[in-house]
Amino acid sequence: MSQDLSGIEKNQELKNDDKIREFWIKNICNNAKFKTKEIYDFIIVGAGTAGCVLARELIHGIPNINILVLEAGGPNTYSNGLINLPCASFKAFHISENDWGYVTEEQRVQSSVNPTKEILRMGNPYVRGKVWGGSSSLNTMVYMQVSQTKEYNEWAAQGPEYKIWDWDHCLEAFKAVENNSRKNSDENFKKFHGFDGLLHVQDSQNGIYDVMSGLIDAAKNLGIPYNDDFNGERQNGVGIFQFTIKDGKRCSLADSYLKDALKKVELYPDSKDDGFGKVAAVDVRSFAHVLDIIWDEENKNENVAIGVRYFCNGVVREAFIAPKGEVILCGGAINSPQILMLSGIGPKENLESNNIKVRKELPVGKSLLDHPSCCIVAKSTPNAINHWSNGAEVGIFHKANIEGKIPCKDDFFDENPDIQIHAFPYLPDFIDPSIKLYNNKYDKFDGIILLIVLNVPSSVGYLELKSNNPFDQPKMCSNYFEKSDDLYRMISSLKLCREIFKQPPLSTVYNVKEIGINDEFGKWCTNGDDMSDEDWEKFILTKACIKFLFTLLPSFSFHASGTVKMAPESKEGVVNHRLQVYGTKNLRVVDTSIFPYIPSGNTNAPAAMVAWRASRLIIEDYMVETS
Repeated sequence: MSQDLSGIEKNQELKNDDKIREFWIKNICNNAKFKTKEIYDFIIVGAGTAGCVLARELIHGIPNINILVLEAGGPNTYSNGLINLPCASFKAFHISENDWGYVTEEQRVQSSVNPTKEILRMGNPYVRGKVWGGSSSLNTMVYMQVSQTKEYNEWAAQGPEYKIWDWDHCLEAFKAVENNSRKNSDENFKKFHGFDGLLHVQDSQNGIYDVMSGLIDAAKNLGIPYNDDFNGERQNGVGIFQFTIKDGKRCSLADSYLKDALKKVELYPDSKDDGFGKVAAVDVRSFAHVLDIIWDEENKNENVAIGVRYFCNGVVREAFIAPKGEVILCGGAINSPQILMLSGIGPKENLESNNIKVRKELPVGKSLLDHPSCCIVAKSTPNAINHWSNGAEVGIFHKANIEGKIPCKDDFFDENPDIQIHAFPYLPDFIDPSIKLYNNKYDKFDGIILLIVLNVPSSVGYLELKSNNPFDQPKMCSNYFEKSDDLYRMISSLKLCREIFKQPPLSTVYNVKEIGINDEFGKWCTNGDDMSDEDWEKFILTKACIKFLFTLLPSFSFHASGTVKMAPESKEGVVNHRLQVYGTKNLRVVDTSIFPYIPSGNTNAPAAMVAWRASRLIIEDYMVETS
């Protein structure tokens, strides 16, 4: 190295983090010979699910454009072994470099069961992907497009211009994205699925865990109908999920869409002179943390976005859009609203309290939606790990009882279920307090975990800035189980799970027996053997703080949405039906944050659907602008 390092005595100072950073800035960051002005037709912030789909569709849908994708994390090959292996999906959660490290706020709330009491709602880690593919590189790979057509029709019911978001339009997008490999599929299956998209979706290729087959039979013994396609005509019943897996490996949206987008590189020579011309391609800049939006300060009458500022490789950089170009936020339901607020778009009071100039007052962050969850565990006969499986193989969808009673047969056949149960055998790195106590005594735990997810929650949280520092985490208040009906529906499903454990062949062939309710591994019953509603409330809210490895397994499904709501501005909307931010130009948001209502299922496929739909709107607007 030619730089002067004489201040270092025998490399001792290089052990100091600050000194290493100082030399890095001096000798690497400040040593650039050329700093060209970055100009692109489109700047996409975030290489998550939506950003990957959008980049691919735009580069193939509009001729002679270039796109910059800014991603705060690195390539998904950075942790290739753990990210791609299905059975390591829980380990993928633990890769700190690939997670934003968000934590929700601790809240003291009134008990739903006994309003005279106050309950502590713990703050929880909230996993969000900071890597190519975003959370599609970390999730459990369950493919769920949500077949309850009324939900998307409710999106469309907000006004005549919102018809472009009705079920028929959304189904078109789902099918365009999906490449389903189910063999011998019938005409009804083909009605709801696509076979020519880039996102590979498949059934389990090597069968499922034996104990999971037993669980299906146990559920059927209770009168729960079998369902061979949760994305078909009806969602209710028990069955086997489909997964975003190809050739035994995870198929994230980075694997399927972004890498395909990167293949297109075309040179358009300059016809006016002998210059180099323009390269039409997608550039992905990793480890690029976006700070805020750059506005046209010469335009005093409008908020015109002209680019973004971002931090990369130790320096602050700027990227600008060409005429007719756009800045498109695809950062997800936490990052996108944070960037908007840092840029002056959001609630006036919160912005002014953080010394941010208010450019447009909008209810950004005021509708944080998620699917709260809770788990219950049981021990069983030993299971060998199937390395091709993500574990979360079997699902049960049912209608919960609003009074907290065990669901009846009519609830099982209700085609508008509000509960989704993920069933999987115990896998390493999923540590429930009961399992930890069991392992302390018996060394090895084998069993079943049922994760109950409230798919249609009534409770709504919020998100706001803590400061104007773009590296500070925003304040996330989940408000989960704030509404009493959420709590009682969760209690209803937990009671059902206990009954499932008692059914043959689980109780007979697999020796399944619940633990951690009223035994040495967890005692929640305060009066005999029966769980009171107050006991259940404490159980559910405490399960919001389950430790596994060095983090916590929260009572969320990590399906954050709704913080940049698509709705009329008069109805607390932040973006219009074409996903353009009210009161701005050249600025859109395309990700789960725009959901006006949270879909009743996993949100990865709906995020891809929204991006595909948005690409058609953007292409349409660009062509009109060009003509």
